[in-house]
Amino acid sequence: MDKQIKYPQQDAAQLGQHISNTINGTFPLPGQVEHAKEEAFAKIRAMEAEKGQAKTQGSTRAYAKQKRKRAKGRKIFFQGFAGASVAIIAFFYINISNLAVAAQVPIATHIFELLGESLEFAGDYTDLAEPVKSSGAEVESKTAGETTLTLSEVYCNGSALYLSLAIHTEGTFPDTFTDQFGKQLVDANALVDFSFDTEGAVEWGNGGDTYIDGKMVDGHTYAGVIRFDMSQYFSGTGIEVPDNFHASLSVSKLIGEKLQNTRPELPQDLKETYEAAMKEHGLGLTDEDYQQFTEEQKEIEHQLFSEMWNAYCELYPERLEYPNEYDNWIMDGPWEFEFDVSKNSENVIRKEIGDVDERGLGILSITKTPMEISVESELNVDYFTVILDADGNLMGGDCLGLCTVPISTYDASKVDIYICDYIEYMDELKGYWWSTDYKEKAKEKTFKQLLDERCLYHKEVTFEPNP
Repeated sequence: MDKQIKYPQQDAAQLGQHISNTINGTFPLPGQVEHAKEEAFAKIRAMEAEKGQAKTQGSTRAYAKQKRKRAKGRKIFFQGFAGASVAIIAFFYINISNLAVAAQVPIATHIFELLGESLEFAGDYTDLAEPVKSSGAEVESKTAGETTLTLSEVYCNGSALYLSLAIHTEGTFPDTFTDQFGKQLVDANALVDFSFDTEGAVEWGNGGDTYIDGKMVDGHTYAGVIRFDMSQYFSGTGIEVPDNFHASLSVSKLIGEKLQNTRPELPQDLKETYEAAMKEHGLGLTDEDYQQFTEEQKEIEHQLFSEMWNAYCELYPERLEYPNEYDNWIMDGPWEFEFDVSKNSENVIRKEIGDVDERGLGILSITKTPMEISVESELNVDYFTVILDADGNLMGGDCLGLCTVPISTYDASKVDIYICDYIEYMDELKGYWWSTDYKEKAKEKTFKQLLDERCLYHKEVTFEPNP
């Protein structure tokens, strides 16, 4: 049963200062974890097998749900190159064993202020977010087992809902892998129910990411932000996010990526079979060899590697599940909350474009908020939407249907929106931007000029500077 806890106001200020000192400090990154790199190669090569296959058809809601299932909650970061990609992913960890241990975790009231500039969707949330409340009263912390979850602040701009929170455990917080930005890979398995949506409770991941974007405060406490993409989830439904609504949040599990490798080793006989087959085809076994392969050789290697990887997965099918005992630590809930939300439309600009041809190519609308830009186009698995800022920089990634990108590090006064053929973009265009010698190439032809030549659709949209 949930245990309700209130903490003194002076303790909240003390934790706020502690979070501020921790976040503003320098985090040591001691080194690479080799098994994570090996796993990354396996995942990337396995992903290549799905290349060109049809993606989920149907409504945006169904598509978002399927996309989340395929991702299995993990954020694997790599840069894509043309053809069979090879990426080296470095995972780092932060040694937190010598940090101060907090006896209690008070309600932190300024997590947005302290984390705002380090978030993926960074920005100044200070005058935008409000304390989480229900019927005028502050929402209290909830405890399950040894873990207390506290909702802190909420910000909703109509395009997205942001919640800040603090996780505190009486025991030591598990050692956790971090991404290349020094952030722990921590997820929340949660259901959310909005009072204006008749569908009822849905998985938080249906509207975006279960990833908690934050940092460790000390050996017992993690502070972060979760984001629900309203634009993505309600696109095409005709449902408008009202000015005021009620939300219910039920977090069943908190999940992290283990630092220590407890995964079953790849059996020696599978390795030997793969290596013998490679030698029969005259192929080397190192990453350097792979980068020198012809396209035909890469196809051969990929087939052999996939056979080895599939045989391994047949031996340990639970490894394909998320979460699983080998890769993840789990804190079990539930932690259940009810809270009110007031939409803040300050500096939110929406432009109805409605420029779509008979092929479904074009832009329906574009929305700019203080944190993100969202471009809505027809959902078609044959096309990719690409957004460049006023300086010609690729914003975020590339996407299907509705494309949302953060704007904090870009000049978003003007954007160029391109729709490209999916295969052509993945095989020929995307690698141009991510190439190691792009700066030299750009002297002759920029990425924008390349897209101008090869895209199927282009739209330039200008925004007035925010007051």
